[in-house]
This record gives sequence, C-alpha cells and structure tokens, in this order.
Amino acid sequence: MKCAIVATVLLGLCLAPALGLVNQQNTVIVGTQTLTIKRQLHVAIITQKGTLRPWKSIWNYQTGVIATKVTSEGVCYISTMDRRVMPTFDALPRLAEQNRLQQAQGRPSKEVVYVIKRPILNLQSYGQEISALCSGLTTYETYEVQGPQYTVNQGSCTKINVLHLLDLVYCRANNKA
Repeated sequence: MKCAIVATVLLGLCLAPALGLVNQQNTVIVGTQTLTIKRQLHVAIITQKGTLRPWKSIWNYQTGVIATKVTSEGVCYISTMDRRVMPTFDALPRLAEQNRLQQAQGRPSKEVVYVIKRPILNLQSYGQEISALCSGLTTYETYEVQGPQYTVNQGSCTKINVLHLLDLVYCRANNKA
C-alpha cells in the first residue's frame, strides 16, 4: 500500500509540470524593485516600491507588449517591446540576479524612449493582466522614437530605471498629447 502511495506521488510530481499544473514563477529582488517571472505565460512583472514614485511594469514577451503604470501620476503607458534592446525573457532573471549581487548603481547604458500617441479607451485586447493593471487610469498608447529626429518636451518625460538594466522613458510630443 505504501509503495502505491509513493509511486502515485512521484508520478504526480513528474507529470504536473508536463500537464501545466505547476506554475513556474521566479522572483528576484533588486533594491526596491521586484522581478516576478511567470514562465508559463512568458510574462515578466517588475514592481518599484518604497519610493516617492512607485510604478509597475508588465512585459509580455508572448505578445511583445509592455504596460507601465506610474502610480503617482495616475497614468498607464502601453508600448511595443523593442526586442533588439530588451533583455530576452530567459536572460532577464539572470541579469537581474547579477545586478542584485553586484548591487548595481547608477544609470543603465540602454534607454528606450516612447512618445504618447493617443489615449486607449478599451484595454480588453491587451489581455487580463494588462487590463487589470491599467483599469481606472488614463492609459496611453505610445510609440518608440530613436535618435535626434524625435522632438519631445523633455520636461514632460517620465523615466523609470528597470532593474539597473535599462531606462524606459515616456514623453509627451511637443505638438500634442
């Protein structure tokens, strides 16, 4: 009887990941930021707590969408992920852990600048997690800009340092928004 129970438990442990019954989730804490990796969903959630400007960002590697909620501003930004600049999904926890161990300081060398395009009224197409994150907030679609060809009102930018890996910068264009 005991052998049957042990065999059943062992079989369950072996089959659970294959059947998707175990939610593989990793967490890395880097200073005041927490990185949570949801492996099955291919989603990374980065949360900044304990500062004057808390924020939360969801990086959906499956859809290529980033949503960032800046709590103090009561705003949410939705952007397309630049996969050339962003750390890969598999590398993100390792890089965050390296920065945690090295107690990284200063500004990251990478910066992704987004400009507000227009308000988003219906969040449903972005999925449940992003809809929940941005619900009740003014939410803007943004587009990435690069190099000197873009003009933004530098005084109207919000810059967030993500795990000392890169800065996400959200700006209003000079002519609108």
